[in-house]
Amino acid sequence: MKLLTLAILLIFSTTCHSGSIGFGTVVGVKQYDLGENKTVTIYLSPNATSVNESCVNNGIVFGHITPSKHDEATMNRMFSLATAAYMSDKRLRLHSNTNSCEVDFVALQESVF
Repeated sequence: MKLLTLAILLIFSTTCHSGSIGFGTVVGVKQYDLGENKTVTIYLSPNATSVNESCVNNGIVFGHITPSKHDEATMNRMFSLATAAYMSDKRLRLHSNTNSCEVDFVALQESVF
């Protein structure tokens, strides 16, 4: 019975964090305007935690902010938080509501809560 309870808790805890893109220091913020690619991409350090493995390229964690999926004010706020984290060498949490690499939530924080 204890083993079954432990297995259920493990599955539930994994599901609860499934939308996490990553949590770590920002190593880059790029704004693309290349034809069809008009995104802001935030790059986190290779030692980022709570990582969605599909959002890793060459060891670097990334998340996209796509203009067609967010209003301009929201994009500006997320870009500003990412830039502030980069400039201050603080950690940033990126989260996706769709379990993808599309950023829907950005938090400048010291730990995940």
